[in-house]
Amino acid sequence: MALHSTTSVEPIPSVDGLPVYAASGNRIGEAIDLCVDLENDCVTGLLVSMDEPLANVEAGERGVRIPYRFVDGIADIIVLTSDPIIESVE
Repeated sequence: MALHSTTSVEPIPSVDGLPVYAASGNRIGEAIDLCVDLENDCVTGLLVSMDEPLANVEAGERGVRIPYRFVDGIADIIVLTSDPIIESVE
């Protein structure tokens, strides 16, 4: 007997190692992982290892967190909708 799911769950693609680019075309860094809100079943952020430090932004031990609303697309690279608001991640 085959089991049928009543929910439409899509797997989250692996982003580890994908290059991250701002809408301006500037490379920001390399993706590490996604931040997921398990209570609301949604992705909330993208963890990124920075190529170079940005002015007025301190990277934490794990890099920086970019709110997911700034992610425009994920394929062979990750493209952001604009220059993002960046938060350090410890």
